[in-house]
Amino acid sequence: MVWHMKKTHIFVLLATFAIVVPMLTAWPAAGQETKTKPVGKLILFSDLAVFQPGPRPEVCTMRNRFKKGESVGFRLYAVDGGTNQPEESATVVVHISLGGKTFDLPALYRGVSHDSDRGGTMPIRVGMWTAKWKVPDDAPTGTVHYSATASDKYGRTAEWSPKGGEPSFLTIVE
Repeated sequence: MVWHMKKTHIFVLLATFAIVVPMLTAWPAAGQETKTKPVGKLILFSDLAVFQPGPRPEVCTMRNRFKKGESVGFRLYAVDGGTNQPEESATVVVHISLGGKTFDLPALYRGVSHDSDRGGTMPIRVGMWTAKWKVPDDAPTGTVHYSATASDKYGRTAEWSPKGGEPSFLTIVE
């Protein structure tokens, strides 16, 4: 009987060991972050819109022709290509080339609350990043070259530039 009890205890001990050890090796060590790299690529796309202050009917409408002093709105979307869901960890930057200078505009992730430059808070737009650029008063008329880049916590990167040729690019008009 004693031998049978010892055999049962050994069996229980071995079964517990077989279950617990794999669980312990799967758990991250203290301070270690689990990062399962997604299957899909990071995808970035964008459009332009009017970002003028005040209650104006054209606010947030799509447009690519702006006058000096007007605010160009860049609406950007960073998506995990494997899930087609927004990649909220993405850092998105708009790059504008004008007059031999490059302006880098960090975009805000709009899925969380931000204070507005007009006072109050900006509306939440999950899955959207925005950047605003005021056309300088000394900007020459014509086409402005711009692009955007994104990177996420998994080390993925994405680049975007407007397609469709000159008529669809950001254009400064008189």
